[in-house]
Amino acid sequence: MANYTILNKPSDKHSTEKTLVAIIDGEQTDTLEKFYASVSSQLKFPDNFGNNFDAFDEMINDLDWLEENRIYLIFRNYDEFLSEENDEAREILLTILDDASTEWKRMDGEGKSLKMHIEPSDLGEDDLETLGIEYKSE
Repeated sequence: MANYTILNKPSDKHSTEKTLVAIIDGEQTDTLEKFYASVSSQLKFPDNFGNNFDAFDEMINDLDWLEENRIYLIFRNYDEFLSEENDEAREILLTILDDASTEWKRMDGEGKSLKMHIEPSDLGEDDLETLGIEYKSE
């Protein structure tokens, strides 16, 4: 089952008591440093978050500190996301998120649900296809 959804219009999802929606705006996250700052703030990462791929992988696979059980990462302005980095950085993050989402599904309701939505973007679709990451369109 696909962990990513390519949306055909901007998302109208919002946080509720059991759902946390984090907006990753490419215009605000064109570098890894800015991405880490945004995601760690919105997902309430502990202060000791290391701002690197390994630390991000560890945090996104934990999330025990969050009360919400459903987490959505909404990628807005995806074409600008990590545009100041090389393509490999974006691909590593997309893969970490896909793997984490799959791992959460294996918990059979005992963990979190992690889903990624990409607002309309040909580049987002191309990135997922290049990586062989399954997605659905909506």
